[in-house]
Amino acid sequence: MELGSKIKKLRLREGHTQEKLAEQLGVSFQTISKWENNVCMPDIEMLPQISILFGVTIDELFSITTEQKLHRIENMLDDERELPYSIWQDTVDFLKEQIDTYENKGRIYSFLAHMYHHRMVSDSGYVVDYVKKTLTHRPDCSDAQWLLEKACGGVNRDFCEKNHSEVIELLKEMIEYPSANERTYFALLDNLIDDNRITEAEEILRKYAVTDTASDLRIKIYQGRIADRRHDDLHAKEIWDEIEKAYGNEELALYELANIAAYKCDYNRAIEYYAKSFEQHSKPRMIDALKGMETCYEILGNIPKANEMREKIIEVWKSDWGIEQGEIIESVKRRMK
Repeated sequence: MELGSKIKKLRLREGHTQEKLAEQLGVSFQTISKWENNVCMPDIEMLPQISILFGVTIDELFSITTEQKLHRIENMLDDERELPYSIWQDTVDFLKEQIDTYENKGRIYSFLAHMYHHRMVSDSGYVVDYVKKTLTHRPDCSDAQWLLEKACGGVNRDFCEKNHSEVIELLKEMIEYPSANERTYFALLDNLIDDNRITEAEEILRKYAVTDTASDLRIKIYQGRIADRRHDDLHAKEIWDEIEKAYGNEELALYELANIAAYKCDYNRAIEYYAKSFEQHSKPRMIDALKGMETCYEILGNIPKANEMREKIIEVWKSDWGIEQGEIIESVKRRMK
């Protein structure tokens, strides 16, 4: 339905004449007639006033479908660093309204999770900014470390705060679902290994190994990570050497070898593996390997090379994904030094 026809329908629903509506909006009744006959459209500045008058949203005025609205939300989450509270709340309210009517409820719940995560990430940036300002005036501020840990993942030495038991229990439930995919296994293994729950990790790896989607390379990777966490250096090296020999031309294997080198603080070797991994990636390419190189160069103090990687990341977003602007690009620019 065109906008003019929608305005007419809403006017008739409210029992208004064209003259009455014109008076309320401060325009002539001839203007209302032109709108309703789709001869012209209201100025964009008038849309909020019209929507308030009829008690509908601007989206409802344009009869935007649920799918169009969801697509717009998806773009908004990608493009905007911060969402004004009114827009954030309106979007969350819209999503909650869809729960009882939208066929794929999981998709709506996923959008809601992304909305709250977007706000969390946006707010955490302010936490870091204000902690920095605090420290310039109060260098002895005792809660700065705690705030940084909560905002951007700083280390917390307390087991009760650091462990991932809640996430692990949720993931254990998820792998029992018939529709569970291999990413759920990987997430569970990652959290178990990080918590040093190695015996449980080995059990989960055996379960993964007999699934229909099990990958020999992935099994080897987690066997190597478990050996590393057990400090069985000789066995771990044997596994990593075997992976490099058997899968040395595969993007995933090279990326994991880069991660292992980086965790061992062998940053130059990590950069070599990341670079080879990126070269093996088919388009559209992911930027993970470039981000790995950026971080390694930053740690090494080679800021020009780190900036070079940041420029390359922007180039890939533009050339491979068609993203020319928005928060995805701006977040990389903010890391430039």
